[in-house]
This record gives sequence, C-alpha cells and structure tokens, in this order.
Amino acid sequence: MTARDFLKTIPLLPLLLAAPPLQAQPAGAAATAAASPAAASAGYQLGPDDEVKIAVFGQPDLSTTTRIKADGTVTLALIGPVPAQGKTTAQLADTIAASYAGGGYLTKPSVNVEVSNYVSRFVTVLGNVPQAGNYPLDHGYTVASMLAKAGGATANGANAVILTPADGSGPVRISLADMSAGAGRTLNPGDILFVPPAEKVYVYGQVQEPGAFSYVPGQTFRQALALAGGPTLAGSTKRIKVRREGKEIEQANLDDPVKPEDVLIIREKLF
Repeated sequence: MTARDFLKTIPLLPLLLAAPPLQAQPAGAAATAAASPAAASAGYQLGPDDEVKIAVFGQPDLSTTTRIKADGTVTLALIGPVPAQGKTTAQLADTIAASYAGGGYLTKPSVNVEVSNYVSRFVTVLGNVPQAGNYPLDHGYTVASMLAKAGGATANGANAVILTPADGSGPVRISLADMSAGAGRTLNPGDILFVPPAEKVYVYGQVQEPGAFSYVPGQTFRQALALAGGPTLAGSTKRIKVRREGKEIEQANLDDPVKPEDVLIIREKLF
C-alpha cells in the first residue's frame, strides 16, 4: 500500500497534518495567570514582616516561604542575606536570580516571588462594606478608590467614611459625595477606613407614613416629608417643628436643608 492510499483510509489524518502546530505555553504560565496574589503584589513595595514565597524553578531545595527581617533582608540558602525592603516582588526575584548566578551556583536561574502575607503596607477597610479586610497598597490609592476596591458602601452604609490615619492625627469624617472634601485623599500604610451605618432623618406627627428615612446630602425637609407620604388632612406644612441635636430649630421651614439625624414633626392645623 502506498502512502497516498494509507492516508485515504484515515480521513482525519490529513486534517491533523495540515493543522497549524499548537503553541506551547511557557512553563508555569497557567499557574501564574491563576495566582491572584502575584497580580495583587505586582506593584507592592516589600517591607519588614511581609511573608514571601520564593520559588527557584527546578531547584525545590532552594525554594522557601519566609518573612522579611527587621533589617529588610531575607536569608536564603547558599547566598545568605538578600536585600528586600522597598523592592517589588519582580525586583526581588531579579536580585535573587542575579545572586545565584553571580555566585556560580546556578546558570540562568528562573525565580518567582509572591507575597503570601501582607504586613508592612496595607489599609484596613471596616464597617458597612461587602468585603471588609486588609488591602495591600500595591499602588497609590485614594479614599474613594480603596472603598471601591472593598465593594463600596452597602445599602445600609452611609455616604461617608471615617478615616483614621496611621500618623495619629485623629479620625476625620469624609463625604463620598465631594471628592474635594477628602474622598480624593491619598492613603498611607496603616490607615483605617470605616463606613458607618447610613444616617437617618426622622419624620413624625401628622404624616401618612412616619418613620426613619435615609439621609441624602442636599436633601430638604420638603423632600423628607415626601418620603413619609406627605401630611395627613389634619397636618399643616406651615406648622413644622425641627429638632436637631436635642434642640429645637427656630423658624424652620420645609425648604431648609436637612442634616443627619434631624427630626421633622408635622403638627396639626389650627382650626
């Protein structure tokens, strides 16, 4: 049987022979793509007490998981202390590879470094957010962008955040509706963000549906009254009472702006 006759007996073989060759993936490519810690740590600057996972490909005895010491170094087999503080994971991997090559231990070593535990540079996000926790400062984050990383405020969260800076300067309340008021402020390692419960405005008295309603910046008492279904037939919009921080506001009217935790009371008409 000739080669041509043999191919005719196997219809799929010519298709396989004509198909373009498969592109080989570099070793470890799939693992790298799936490793979210590696992506998260790409721009992160290492510091003391950060835990790093160091893999020297093809050399399991040289691979290790270790913490960066107080002096900013990691100690590795054969090459000893290697400076790590202030470096990204890619820069540290290059330094380790150069040390093994320069010492004559390995020829063209391939090294990968991942952060397995962020300790030195992170921001904590707490309160009414979907994903509270510690977030590494792998690049510059503002209050607004870090809150977005944590999923934003929940439906029960306020449209504001309380920032407690790591420098000890004291907590500051920042409105998320106004970037110029601090939402664009750059965060530093150790800062804490807390999203408190949503602020309320209370409407009582001669209204259809008295109760507590979510406060919205720029809201007026007239809009708050609308949330309560408006006044009853016995209610008077000219005879309103407003209590703020335990005190009654003099000469309040429906077009005045509401402040968080204000209490609006619609009184009865005078017949």
